[in-house]
Amino acid sequence: MLERVRATIRKYCMFSPGDRVLAGVSGGPDSVALVHVLQRLAAELQIEVNIAHLNHCFRGRESAQDAEFVRELAKQLNLPAVIESKDVTRYAREHHLSAQAAAREVRYRFFEDTARELGSSKLATGHNANDQAETVLIHFLRGSGPAGLGGIPPVRDGWIVRPLIDIQRVQIDKYCEENCLAARLDQSNLKTVYTRNKLRLELIPLLEREYNTNLVQTLVRTGEIMREEESFLQDLTSGYWHKTCVLQDKDEVAFNLRLFKELPKMIQIRLIRYAWGQLTGTGHNLGFVHLTAILNMLTGGETGSMLNLPMGVTFNRSYGQFFLSRALPPVGVQSYSHEIMIPGVTRIPETGDTILAEIMEGSIDDLSETQRFDEIVIDFDKVGQPLTVRSRKPGERFSPHGQIGTKKLKKFLIDSKVPRLDREKVPVLVTGDDQIIWVAGLRADRRWQVDRDTKKALKLKLIRNI
Repeated sequence: MLERVRATIRKYCMFSPGDRVLAGVSGGPDSVALVHVLQRLAAELQIEVNIAHLNHCFRGRESAQDAEFVRELAKQLNLPAVIESKDVTRYAREHHLSAQAAAREVRYRFFEDTARELGSSKLATGHNANDQAETVLIHFLRGSGPAGLGGIPPVRDGWIVRPLIDIQRVQIDKYCEENCLAARLDQSNLKTVYTRNKLRLELIPLLEREYNTNLVQTLVRTGEIMREEESFLQDLTSGYWHKTCVLQDKDEVAFNLRLFKELPKMIQIRLIRYAWGQLTGTGHNLGFVHLTAILNMLTGGETGSMLNLPMGVTFNRSYGQFFLSRALPPVGVQSYSHEIMIPGVTRIPETGDTILAEIMEGSIDDLSETQRFDEIVIDFDKVGQPLTVRSRKPGERFSPHGQIGTKKLKKFLIDSKVPRLDREKVPVLVTGDDQIIWVAGLRADRRWQVDRDTKKALKLKLIRNI
């Protein structure tokens, strides 16, 4: 077994010389074997091993005895140990989680905090080949794709490692017996009310007995194949993401509709899932029914179509683009409108910005190339007075300098990578009949640029609130 663990560590590059490894030890056979093996390999691998144990307080006295068992094990192995208790039942109730989900959340937060305090670069857990087989089978029964069928990653997030992931439970039990290692038995693992226990105790033995005596090995191999395919598809999807995504911030993701519709359905689904993860921080809650509804709207829906999704996310289709947006708090910038002082200084209290206006008379050179960003020069006679700076309005269009035709202001702001929360802050300078002259700080409208016939020009400069 020791040689097989060595091979697994090498195969997945789990450790580097100098790593301080935090071993999660529950007291069961898997984690006891794990920490024993790591201690034996520590000098060879040039790693330092510490033990971490969390008492979930699920089983009262038994849980306390588990913690004491781990404390004694650490003394026997001469390894430092961090042992803490958390009321997971209370946490589950307060956060409306199942007991298992709450336990996982609290446990990994404890591991992260402990690793940070100890300066540990790796967390080793006792997941084994049987755990892997059970996970692959559970995900298959739930209808998962390649990501789910990949099962438990041997290395996750660059720091969680599973050195026993290729070792079957029977080999672990034999190792403990040969090395006189005592272990604790969690009685809840024998209750078939939990899906994983039911698979472990009933379904897998039936399948091994009636269909495939090497079922665990087969499922582990399937998981490995799926992980390799998933890695390839992730790289492929990443390339398409950069081609089709026109805006990405923490509250909104936008795609080029034409380019997106040209992609295979499999890639489309993966892009939507990735966008969902960017907005929500999770891969959960976006089901097949939601994905189907989104794809139907992309192929047969009309401009302006909208769909409410879980977790406060909305889908919107506009002309040439579609958006996934997260519900936002009020942006804090109210609608505003102020007449421009010409010549003079105009303050915009709502954003803190300032616009300077200066009249230029006499011989005017061709300054059309200055029509962009924080300073522009326009034909004063073309725009007339009064001029107003205001917040943007829904549906308005303008003729961006350097481009052909008109463009929706909203799409222009998206293409300019202006974050959703900042769009209401962008000052819009307009004529007396409300035609856009300048999206201040970004682009002028080409209709008002100076030319050889210009007699009087107006120079405008935006001073930002920094």
